[in-house]
Amino acid sequence: MRKQFSWALLLGMLLLLVPSVVLAIGNPDSVTIGDAYVFGDVVEEGDQLYFVRYDVSYGSTPEEDAKDTWEMALYNSTGSLIGTRPLRYYQHNIISMYLESGEALPEGGAHKVVIRGMPSVFGALTEGVNQRTRTLSPGDYYENDYLAGVMITQAGILEDDWVITLLTSTDRLNDTGATFFLLAVPGLGNMAPEIFGTLTGSVDTDYVDWNNTYSTTLEANSGDRLRNAIGEMGKMIGVYNTNWTIFWVVMLFFMMAAGVIFSGFGNPGWGIVGGYAVLAGCGYLFGGPIWTLAIVIGATITVIFGIIFLIRVLA
Repeated sequence: MRKQFSWALLLGMLLLLVPSVVLAIGNPDSVTIGDAYVFGDVVEEGDQLYFVRYDVSYGSTPEEDAKDTWEMALYNSTGSLIGTRPLRYYQHNIISMYLESGEALPEGGAHKVVIRGMPSVFGALTEGVNQRTRTLSPGDYYENDYLAGVMITQAGILEDDWVITLLTSTDRLNDTGATFFLLAVPGLGNMAPEIFGTLTGSVDTDYVDWNNTYSTTLEANSGDRLRNAIGEMGKMIGVYNTNWTIFWVVMLFFMMAAGVIFSGFGNPGWGIVGGYAVLAGCGYLFGGPIWTLAIVIGATITVIFGIIFLIRVLA
């Protein structure tokens, strides 16, 4: 036991001597916040969505991922940190932070949204160098009715700057725009579904007027007493649809008959052929459109086994 403790102590000391990994990223050319909004009641009553369009401008994009070096931070009006979220991208982009109703801050308060380098990476943070703060005013707070319009406006601003198409001709997010905005605002599809472009179309279908005389005849032959009896039996095992109960009864008879014939002749082909005769008789007895389906299934199985039987005989 003492030996194990000595090894653990030695390992701990060695770990303390290992230097921590320090990212080599430098300060950006500039960091700005273009727009900041707070939307209320977007998913549930009393919740809040903090949305920011920012620009962490580097002359050349750093090798380090933005999610490892930069973040959005939210502080309340008294300066307490509410939460952080890593940025996904450098340069001109968007990000958001969602607060459930139980976490929401007082509406209209002078809360602060911050785009900054992570303190663990940059160490000291300097406003305007590697950090930018926006103190919210009452005019930055909106109800959810404005969310869709603001998102489309923000997409237009990014579209002009990025020189790529984010919107459809009807001012909805196309596939590219939807990808960026859903990454920045998870759940936006539920908050403002009307801003997403959809592809609709129609398929020409030739409708066929089927003749149901045969299935109607089968159903007439079944009789109320027989159907009711089987229906009650189905309820005993948790099946409350009489048609489906009869279907499984018919298929059970089919398998029982096929099994008996197969045991007698030693050939599965003859078992299937004999079983189908039982299936057809039960279908006529019990009746209904669904039993027509049972007969078709049985016929298909019979044909398949018949082909296999012929192949074996002729081989």
